[in-house]
This record gives sequence, structure tokens and C-alpha cells, in this order.
Amino acid sequence: GTVHDGFTLSVKQTILDALSILIASIPVALPLVLQVNLALGAAFMAKNYHAIVTSIPALQDIASMSILCSDKTGTLTTANMTVIYDQIYSGRNFTAEEALIYARLCSNPDKKDDPIDQSIIRAFDSCNFSIKGYEQYDFIGFDPVVKRVISFVRNGDNVKMTIAKGLPAKILDTSAGGHDDHELQWKIDGYNDKFFMAGITQKDKKFSVKGYKTLAIAMVDGDAREMENPVWKFVGLLPMLDPPREDTAATIASLHHANVSVKMITGDHVNIGKETARLIGLGTNIHAGEEVRNAQSQEKKDFIWESDGFASVLPSDKREIVLVLKEYFGVVTGMTGDGVNDAAALSAAQVGIAVEGATDAAKNAADLILTLPGLSPIYGAILESRRIFARIKAYVVYRVAASIILSITLSVIIFASGCAVDSLLVIILALLNDISMIPVAYDKALATTKPQIPRAGKLIIQSLYFGLVHTALALIFIISLNHHGGRDVNLNEQCDSQTKGFIWFYLVLVTEISIFSVRSPSYFWKSVPSTILMVSVTSTCIIGALIAVFASDLKVSNMGYIIAYNVGIFILVDLVKVQFRNLIHEDPGDPIYTDDLIEVVVEEKTEMTMYAEKQQRYRVHNESALGKDEVNHQVHIRQDSIFSGFFGDIPFSDGFLNQSYGRQRAFSSLPRTALPHDARRRRTVSTPASIGFY
Repeated sequence: GTVHDGFTLSVKQTILDALSILIASIPVALPLVLQVNLALGAAFMAKNYHAIVTSIPALQDIASMSILCSDKTGTLTTANMTVIYDQIYSGRNFTAEEALIYARLCSNPDKKDDPIDQSIIRAFDSCNFSIKGYEQYDFIGFDPVVKRVISFVRNGDNVKMTIAKGLPAKILDTSAGGHDDHELQWKIDGYNDKFFMAGITQKDKKFSVKGYKTLAIAMVDGDAREMENPVWKFVGLLPMLDPPREDTAATIASLHHANVSVKMITGDHVNIGKETARLIGLGTNIHAGEEVRNAQSQEKKDFIWESDGFASVLPSDKREIVLVLKEYFGVVTGMTGDGVNDAAALSAAQVGIAVEGATDAAKNAADLILTLPGLSPIYGAILESRRIFARIKAYVVYRVAASIILSITLSVIIFASGCAVDSLLVIILALLNDISMIPVAYDKALATTKPQIPRAGKLIIQSLYFGLVHTALALIFIISLNHHGGRDVNLNEQCDSQTKGFIWFYLVLVTEISIFSVRSPSYFWKSVPSTILMVSVTSTCIIGALIAVFASDLKVSNMGYIIAYNVGIFILVDLVKVQFRNLIHEDPGDPIYTDDLIEVVVEEKTEMTMYAEKQQRYRVHNESALGKDEVNHQVHIRQDSIFSGFFGDIPFSDGFLNQSYGRQRAFSSLPRTALPHDARRRRTVSTPASIGFY
């Protein structure tokens, strides 16, 4: 207005020109596209991958996950346990038959979802043994801390006995691994007999080396609660086989290919964990939970980082492992669980996953609920989440770049020459850009082999690359044709409709087709967009061409020059894009073209091969680690902000959306002082939605 006497000639038109450029620079459709992407992705994940997202923001963390801590029984294995009767090891003065009978009397037939009790009952029934005349009059169920169950039984003559079943170490000596608060504490009769104890421990070790899960049985004549010094007799060891699922090895190989490391966490013996890990293609660097508990601070962190899994763990160990990985190493961590005792660990993890058959407590604490057994639904959920956020990141980068192109190009031309494109056309251009990009939610985005970490800084840098490069090339092209013979482009204060139409159609074309470069993780021809997105962009370009020709008298020949130039610079910018992303360390990794699991022959992999692959994954984990500023970064949209009209009451925090939006945490009913550490989980990835919205 001041440079070219705009306020003198037409104050109204000058203000309209300025407002139209301002409107064109605001990404009005950003929240709409973001919400549509997330909603469609969550629905698709539930339908096709049998993975129900309990809150939309959880999709962000699933896409960013680097390490998955997985339970063994029922997740990596079938949980269809079988008692190997011929291998039962009986104690002094007991037989294998008696060991199985006592185990049956210490089982609860009503617990249909307990794989251990059900396997004992099946073995008992198959042997045609009988417990007729015995009554179970009291029962103390399994506690993951004390790791044993107690059954109180009497016969028809009211002769009582107490039977214990559980982890061998806890049955032999209840103080093993630390004292617990169970009302019954003991050491078995003969505990101080080294020869007797050596026989039991050596047999238990042999079972575990072969991959058998073992249960120990002990009994007392009488009700142990009513006796001053009850004598507990060792009855025997029951070996149980829990084979890995058929797809576990392939799923783990696929997760590793996607740079998600799997750490196995189990309450079973270390040797059982190692044998299971060997069968499913995990490394065998398995540590006992007691080692972690007794280690010094730094040694403990190193244990947790370098290990392939943990055995003989307590519920508190699971939560500590998750917290170390998340807070000390900064990696986005997932945790699977199914019981009440897993709720704390599920809540501590960025991605809590309740497996099929989980309790309500586990589901309430989880971000993802699986409706099929095993790990394979998790792999599908990770790939789909990465596709969702590939679409969102592509749109955010595109929309900011388009705003840069429109605002700077139009502003420079006005300041340099006084030629202003009609304000109505500028607003129509912004509207076309927003409407044509809604189908991005249906785009055929590719998942990649690296976690999707949406760091706002790097998204802005990419937007600046596309925006400033296209702006510079646009200005060079338009200004070079000024007063060029036959082109009818005259940049001055009295520029005609042809010149305005020329500039307008150029901006339509450059802002529309650039989405095909931005959306591709590699060169544009390696990633085919969805049909609906191609139709939308093509239709918008055709509509833009018709408006330019009939409303602004743009010559068809000039339109040909614009199209040819845009195709050329599109290819040039796309070729440089790949190198630019590598330069700023934003390489998304190799595309994953299919959801099919990678078939692998575990026996062909050596320890050295698995170690080398692990080191490569850990390099990616370090690249994807979050800094403290990213962990705690928050964005708040004030109610008096102009953006509150676009976003309403949606809270943004540490990511695209705040975790608390849409559902309450499992511990939300407790007073703040009673909350477990990190129970009110904070999102841990910075937000591209924060760009410009403070």
C-alpha cells in the first residue's frame, strides 16, 4: 500500500489483497485432516488387525515404538501346556501318581482361563485317577509376588491336609528371592540335607534346559494355619511343556526388520527363558530378575539395555524395566500384559498392550487391546500406525510448504511490481488446496523400517525446503517472463487479467502436485498414491485451468509453458529431496511393501548374526531416542487464541494429541498423592501440530 500508493488508489482493494494472502497462509484444514486420518486409521486397525485402540493419541506412540517388552506365556507361546507325566520327579516316599493327585487337589477347576490348572486337570483326567471323597474347603489363590497357591483339603473322615503348588524355589523355601507377606512361611523337610536338595535343584535345572516349565508340590498333614510348626514334605516336580506359537519366530523376525526390538519377560526359570528364546529367534542373553534387583544403578541400566529378556521376574521388575528404557534411554517402549499385576507396567509404558483374554484391569491400563492371541496383531498395528503418521507428517509438511509458497510468492510480486492477483482468486486457491487434500486420509502410504518420530523441528526444516525452493523457482520463472515477447506477462501496477491468471494457475499447479513428492519416503515413482488422491489433485488442476482460461483469459500456450516448467522442477526438487532428508538425518528407512510376516529358519541364524542385527537395530534406537525437551514438550492453545476456533478444546501435549483426550486413565479415580509414578501417562513425542500454534 505504501510502496505502490495502494492506500491512495484503493484502500479497500489493498486491504482485501493483504487479507487474502493472510487467509491463504492459514492451514484451515489441518485439524480436520489430522482427525480424519486418526479416526479412519483406528477403525481400520480394529477391523483388519484385531487391535483396538483405547485412545486415538496412542496411535502416535505405536508408530514411534522402538522396544517391545513381551510376556512369554500365552503371547510368545501357546499357553496350551501339557504335563509330561512320564517325566514327573517325585520326592521321598512319594510316587509320580501321588504328585499328580496332590497337584490336582491344589488346582481350581472353575478357573477355565488358567492354563496351568487346566493342564494339570487334563493330565489327571487322562490317567483315570480319582479324588473321590476329598473336599477342597479353602483355597488361597495365586499371587504373582509370592508365586504359589495353597489348597486346604479334607477327606470323608475330616482328616485335613494342606497342599502348596508353585515356583520350585518358593516351594522349597518361601524366603527365596526375598521375604513376602504370605501368611504361611516354611522350608521343606530336609532343606538342610545338601544331597537331597542337590537332587531336586539339578533335576529342576535339567527340566529348564530342555524348555520345560516346572511346578513344585509340597504338603502338610493337617491345616498348616492351625499348627505351630508344620512339617512340609516335598512331593515332586511336574514338568510342563509350553511350545512357542507357530508364527512367533516369523513375527519376531518381522518386528526386528521394522527395527522394533523384542525383550522377553517371564516369571519362569532363566533356562526356560533361554530355551524359548532360542526356539523363536531371540538372543539368549537372558538375566534373572534377582540380578536386576541386586545390581548397582548403572549396572542395572546396562543389564536392561543389553539383555534380550528377563526371567523369574516380579511385577515390580516389569515396571522398573519399562521405566529405565523409557526415561533413561529415551526409547518409546511397549509392554504386553494380561493380568491385574501387569497394570502398573502397562500404565508406565508409552504403549501398554493388553493381550487377548486380558483382565479388565489390564485393559483399562492399556493403549491397545488385542482380540487375537500372539504377537502378530502387534506387528500389523505398528505398520498401520506408521502409515497413519506418514500421511499426517506428509500433509503437515505439504501444508506448511504450500503456505510458504503462496504467501511469499504473492507478497514478493506485489512488493516488487505492484501486481496483485485478485483476492477472490487467492481465496479460491486456498480453498481448493484444502479440499483437494482431504483424500490424503485414504492415501496408500508406505510403512518404513524406522519408527515414525514426528519431531517438529525437522518437519519445519522439510517444509522450508519445499516451500523456499519452490518459491525461488516460481519467482525466477515468473519474473524472467516479464515483458517477454509472446508470453503476455506484464508485472506492473496495471497488470492485466492474463498476467494474474498466469501467476494464479502456476500457484495452483505447484501447490497441488508437490504433494506427490512430499508424501513419498523415497523418490516419487517408488510410492504410488491412492487413486482417490490422484483424482482429487487432477480434478483440482483441471478446475484451476478452466478458471484461469475463462475467468482470466490465460492463453493455452502459456498454460503449456507452466505445466512443462512445473513438471521439470517437480522432478528436480524430488531428486534433491532424498539427499536433503539424509543430510538432516530424517531418512525414514526402507519401505515395507507388505504386511506378510518374514519367514525365517531360526536354526540357520548364528549367535554372531543375531548380535550383528541387534547392534544395527540399536543404532536406529539411538537415533530415535527422545531428548528430555521432547519428553516434556507441551503445546497449549489458549481459549482467547484465534486457533481455538479451529481446534476447540482439544489439548495438545507431547505429540499430535494429548493422551488424556478421549478416555480416563486407569488410576484417574485416585487422589493425586496416591497415583503411582507416571500413572497419568504423558505422551513422549514432540508435535508437528505445534507449528505456529502457541
